[in-house]
Amino acid sequence: MPELKFKIFDSPGKENTKETLELAKFNADLLNIKKILIASTTGDTINQAITIFDPSIYELIVITHNYGFRKDAEQKFPAKLRNDLEKQKVKIITGVLAFSGVGSSLLRKYQQYDSTAMFSTLLRTIICQGIKVVMEIVLMACDAGAIKVGEDVISIAGTGRGADTCCLIKSTSTRLFEDLRVKAILAKPT
Repeated sequence: MPELKFKIFDSPGKENTKETLELAKFNADLLNIKKILIASTTGDTINQAITIFDPSIYELIVITHNYGFRKDAEQKFPAKLRNDLEKQKVKIITGVLAFSGVGSSLLRKYQQYDSTAMFSTLLRTIICQGIKVVMEIVLMACDAGAIKVGEDVISIAGTGRGADTCCLIKSTSTRLFEDLRVKAILAKPT
C-alpha cells in the first residue's frame, strides 16, 4: 500500500474541515479512489469539499439527515444547494440514518437502548462520533444504490458540524453490515 497520510486532531470540530478534506483528497488520489462520501447536514461541509474535489473528476456523494431528524419535519439541507449540486452531478442521499431510525425514538422516549442504538453509542464513546458517521453514511449510500457492495470509498464526517474524521472503507449495505471494513482511519480527533 502507498504511503498514506494520517492526522489526529487535538480537538474535534468544524475548524478541522479544510485539513480533513485536503487529507482525504491526498489519500484518494494516492489510492485512485474517485467515490467520496461526505456527511453534510446544512451544506457547509459540501460547500468546502466542492472547492477541493472537482465534481468532474470525483464522484461526490452527499448524505444528509433524514426529514424530521429533529422535532420538526423540515430538511436542514437547503433545497437550492441540493439543486445546484445535482446540476454539477453531485449525488445527494437523504434517508433514515443507518444506526438510528426507530431505535433512536425508543431511546429518546423510554430511555431504552436497542442493540443498534447501543452499538452506535459505543462507537461514539470509544472511538469518536465521526467514526460512527463515516460507517453509517457508507451503509446508507450502499443501501441507496449510490455505491456498490465491496467498493473502496473515502468517507468523510465530523463531530457536530464540519469534518474532522476521514476513513478508507470497503463498503457494504446495512443488511450485510458485518462485511463493512474500515481499512484505514485517515483522520480523527482525540
